[in-house]
Amino acid sequence: MTETDTESGVDQADPNAHTAADQLHSPEQNAHLLMRIFVHHFKLLTGESLLASKLSSVWYDQHKSQQDLISGLEYAKAQSWITALDQAFRLTEAGFTRASSE
Repeated sequence: MTETDTESGVDQADPNAHTAADQLHSPEQNAHLLMRIFVHHFKLLTGESLLASKLSSVWYDQHKSQQDLISGLEYAKAQSWITALDQAFRLTEAGFTRASSE
């Protein structure tokens, strides 16, 4: 294969091809995953906060989409599982209880 053929093949590849992990989940499913990240990954307790950058890093490491993150955060806030701070989110008692029961 020549260099031109290789470059041509790469140019034709679709780097953003969707995988099963890219599929959107319901806001509730996303919120449940977020609560598991707060409690089981970061070991947060009620009243403790998590920087948004740390949360999104773990979220994207799991190959989740930005749309799923936003919908999950909105659902979690609506359920009073978290409260939004300036650059972070605080875990509420309800959120801790939700994640602990899973």
